[in-house]
Amino acid sequence: MFDDSRPIFQQLAERIVDDIARGVYAEGDQVPSTNELALHLRINPATAGKGLGLLVERGILAKR
Repeated sequence: MFDDSRPIFQQLAERIVDDIARGVYAEGDQVPSTNELALHLRINPATAGKGLGLLVERGILAKR
């Protein structure tokens, strides 16, 4: 799942970018919400939100 090499939010962001590259999410698709990610991955919702926020800052995801 996650390792101790980097913060979890960064690893989550990288995982979502990888999923986009592999076609799991197409342009315009909705990715799981902060709460959905937190529940599914068993991480803190704030951590999930930070990971998604990082992708929004980088222009990879857009908030709607």
